Amino acid sequence: MTRNAPHPAVTDRPVPAGLDLEPYDPRTAPDSLIEALTVFENIQLHERQPDNPPLAPSQVAASLRHLPAFVEVPAWVVRDGERVIADATVALVRLDQNRHMAQVKLGVLATYRRQGIGRALLEKVVDAAHADGRTMLMVSSNSRVPAGETALRQTGAKPGLAAQVNQLDVHELDPSLLQRWITQGQERAAGYNIEVWEGAVPEEDVTAFLELTQVMNDQPLGELEVEDTRLTVEQFLAAEAHFHASGRQRVLGVARRTSDAGLVGFTELSWHPGRPSILAQGATGVVHQARGLGLGRWLKAVALQRALALNGDARFVRTENADANAAMRLINEELGFRPYSATTLWQLEVSQAQAYLQGMVNITV
Repeated sequence: MTRNAPHPAVTDRPVPAGLDLEPYDPRTAPDSLIEALTVFENIQLHERQPDNPPLAPSQVAASLRHLPAFVEVPAWVVRDGERVIADATVALVRLDQNRHMAQVKLGVLATYRRQGIGRALLEKVVDAAHADGRTMLMVSSNSRVPAGETALRQTGAKPGLAAQVNQLDVHELDPSLLQRWITQGQERAAGYNIEVWEGAVPEEDVTAFLELTQVMNDQPLGELEVEDTRLTVEQFLAAEAHFHASGRQRVLGVARRTSDAGLVGFTELSWHPGRPSILAQGATGVVHQARGLGLGRWLKAVALQRALALNGDARFVRTENADANAAMRLINEELGFRPYSATTLWQLEVSQAQAYLQGMVNITV
């Protein structure tokens, strides 16, 4: 990757008097900063998902300090005294694909917005992305925080993928529906079995499971300018190590063809024992040759049964579905998922962000 010099026309933009903007390394952040970041993250989390249990400093520390080696994350905070009131990170993922893209997370507490703090942090993000040869920033907004969308439109960012965070209230789940899906799957997909893996992927199945996950490249991506992602075995194991270091627990439902033991489908549910009330429904995918047999519903039913048996404190299951992913939205609606909030992935060209920061463009909201 060719690294560029920081764009010469963009100068450091000061934050308001009394505030301090400083960089930090997520992997080596001291405990005092982790604690301040946790308070900040919980305020942000409450704004987006007001009924969520709070994060603990140990969870934040585990997630930051065990990042995979192929991910570099320049980061900055803005402090008011010892209090973190704004934060920005730019993930520079070093895979063979999507080397044009940088994933950005930037937030400012509500009472400190519209003071130029977000703009100052964006300048740091843009310089880091540009220096690494990235040409596109990808940023997410949440419908519960309209200030995020307003700010992104001002920069000239373009919406790339609209999605819905959907939620299932476990107390309203019909257990008989899960059993029907299991029975129907067994009847319609007689040449397949469903396995449940708890925790790590079995060593003997790592390569086959990694290949199976490529099915997720089929999911609708709207207007996002991204390439199919493919991890090496080493990178996959590094990502797995980060997941397990975070303390999260997981159930994987996996569909296997009986004729040759090939893997053809999977679904993932995870949770943190420190916040057990929220189950996260992750990716679900079935290879083309095995679709139309009810394997998706069978997988989700078996995995959800096992997750609820292991985590009796679960109250909600949350998942995010692209608006364009009609097939998965239908399955989740049948299961009882209902809209919780909306998200949008935005794309902002680095050159456009530089022009915005230099005041060369006038974007109307």
